Order: sequence, then structure tokens, then C-alpha cells
Amino acid sequence: MPELPEVETIRRIVSDQLTGRRVESVELTLPKLMRASPIASLAPIVGESVKHARRRAKILMIDFSNDLTLLIHFKLSGQMAVLYPDGARGVAGHPVPDPLGPYPHRATHVRFQMSGDVTVYYSDVRQFGWLRLLPSIDVNAAINAFGFGPEAGGDVDVDAVALALKLARRSVPIKLALLDQTVLAGLGNIYVDEALYAAEIHPATPANQLDEPAIARLAETIPWALDEGLAQGGARIIHQRAFPQNGFPRVHGRQGLDCPHCGATIAKIRVGSRGTYLCQNCQPLPTVENRIPR
Repeated sequence: MPELPEVETIRRIVSDQLTGRRVESVELTLPKLMRASPIASLAPIVGESVKHARRRAKILMIDFSNDLTLLIHFKLSGQMAVLYPDGARGVAGHPVPDPLGPYPHRATHVRFQMSGDVTVYYSDVRQFGWLRLLPSIDVNAAINAFGFGPEAGGDVDVDAVALALKLARRSVPIKLALLDQTVLAGLGNIYVDEALYAAEIHPATPANQLDEPAIARLAETIPWALDEGLAQGGARIIHQRAFPQNGFPRVHGRQGLDCPHCGATIAKIRVGSRGTYLCQNCQPLPTVENRIPR
């Protein structure tokens, strides 16, 4: 995380609360977060107003009044917090810093002071994220260079036929195939686990061995998982432990607890290098015959 629901939540906060506000000052305390190409500083947006906020995959794009756009990729641990003068706040992304705690945190690396005494903090405890400022006219080319596949959810459905064609060329485990942003954009560890669980597919199943009904189920459960995450402003996972809201997440971060479908114990395995949560009874490998009846 952050994944599509978390970044989309941030986009909505920026769009709803920062559009029309002017950047009065910017403080960047970790220069390595700033991509130097083509503009090496955030100074050009000082004095400018936020026009619009967009998202593609897991990248947030904030357009400014001088026709520059700030791209932010939150990677594994980015968080954005918007603090208002009345004490209210809007926070989304990684759970560190504590959304209810004091800002700036030791993991806070960028502070945007906005008009109306609103302060925006970008924090990144693992420092893998990045910011890039470029002319708005160049944004499409910059995004296209990532080779993103179709959006995994949101306002569009997953095309089962197109998904089947992409998976047919991949012999890697389906978990890893779905994490590939050229297959579907925006998915990450949490929501892939949840989509595979809902579709009753073992995460280690070779992608090119999924039959048509299984892919059809995935085309439904992927947007469902993302919608569930978006409804709660992003799944709450702290130190690899889930804190479900309305029963979601169902398996991710719930190792050792009961499967909500069959009561078997939720397990954690590794698929590739990724920690993966599943119910081995509800999600058997294709060769496993001994399922416990639901």
C-alpha cells in the first residue's frame, strides 16, 4: 500500500479541499524524493493555485494554475495529510504517521503551506516514493511511459476477454500477474489477496492455467475489492495486521483467524517474494481434492 483506493482517496481530498487554494510556501527536507527531470525544485508552484487533481494507476497528478503538474507516487509507504485551522484533517495512504497524531512526524518530508491556513504534509517512512514536477502538456507522455494496463476498477469494468488474453501469456502465479501494472493498473498486495479470495482462486495458480469461469469471477471480484477499500478510504493495515471495517479485508492481514466463509484458519504464505493471505480450503490449488464442505 498505498494502492488504488488509498491514492483515489487522496485525490478526492485534494480535489475537494485544495482546489482553488494557493501554495504560499513549500518545504522539502528530503531532496532525494524530488525527481530532477525536468524541473529540479518545487519552487515554481509557490504562489500558484491548485486547478485539478487526477489519478492514473497509483500516481496522483495535481495541476497548478501556471500549467505545471506535480506527480506523486506514494510507493510502499507514502501518506498525505491535510490539516485545517479548525483542527479537522483528511489523511490517506500509509498508516504511519498516525492519522490522529501530531504533524509533522519524523517521517514527514514535504510541507505545503496553502492559503486559508491549510497545511499539507507528505510523509514516507520508507522513503521509496517520489515527486516530479513537469509541464502539464507533458503529463500524458510521462504516464504512458509506464506502460500501464487498463484501470483495475473505479469508473470502468474489468474486461474479462482482454484480461484472459493477457494472462494466457503468463506462466507466473496469478498473484504476481495481477501485481504487474501492465496487466491491470492500481492493484497491489492487499486487494489482489482479497480479489483472489472472493474468486476462490489459489494465489499460486499459474496465470495461464485459469479457465474462463475463473477469469470471469476475477473480472467481478477485482473491482469489488477496490470498491470495498475505497468505501472506507483505504484498508486499514498496521504492522501487517488488518483492522476490518464492515468485514473487509476478509483475509489480508488476518493470519490465524477463522475464514468468514468456511471457518478454516487463514494462512500466510509467500508467492514470489510477496506475503500472501488466503484460505487454503476455499482457495485450493487445482490439484487439491480434499476440500472441507462449506
